[in-house]
Order: sequence, then structure tokens, then C-alpha cells
Amino acid sequence: MAAFESLGLFTDAFAPLTTFAEGLTLRREGDLVQWSYAGQSAIIALREDGAVGATYIGEPTPEVVSGSVAAPAYRARGSATYPMTREGCVRMVDDMVAFFGGVREPRFAFVAALPAA
Repeated sequence: MAAFESLGLFTDAFAPLTTFAEGLTLRREGDLVQWSYAGQSAIIALREDGAVGATYIGEPTPEVVSGSVAAPAYRARGSATYPMTREGCVRMVDDMVAFFGGVREPRFAFVAALPAA
């Protein structure tokens, strides 16, 4: 995994997430980190190339065709990976803020409907 230049990178790059401070949670398990807010999640996974990939999961809703409940999964358009650099971190946080703020298409591409647990 690439090393960040300083801890200061985290402080200012992740500062925009303080907008959601009252309901934002963070869970880490191995190489996965899950940020959640208001029933939505950003699942960040470390990749073998040292970058991270992100899948954005919306709030579960009834799925019309099957009648079951499903959560829509999205990826950022363009590149769904973020390099472990300051610019990559800032872009990832910007995408998380947009997603948690309600932005979907065209900034994010729908990739799957996941069965709700």
C-alpha cells in the first residue's frame, strides 16, 4: 500500500465529510472501509495496485419487478478507482459528499441492485 506523505492529508482532505458529522459512521474490516450515512454507504476497498476502489450503495427500496427490497449500487463515472495520492483522496471525498448529498446519475453509474439483508 502506498504511504501518504503526512497525517495532515487526512485532516484537510476528509474535512468536507464533517457536513454529515451527526450521522456519519465508519467501519473498517481488513482492506475494506465502509462510510455510512442515512442508509447509504460508500464501500472503499484496497486494490492490489495500491489504489482504492469505491462502490456506492443507496438506501434499500422496493424493487418493482421482483417485489423484493434491493439497494442500488453505483460507481463513479470515469474512474471508479482513486490513487493513494492527495488528489485521489480529495476526489474520493468529493464523490462521497455528492453521493451522501443525493447526487446520482449522471455523476454515478448504476451497476447493480443488491438484495437487502
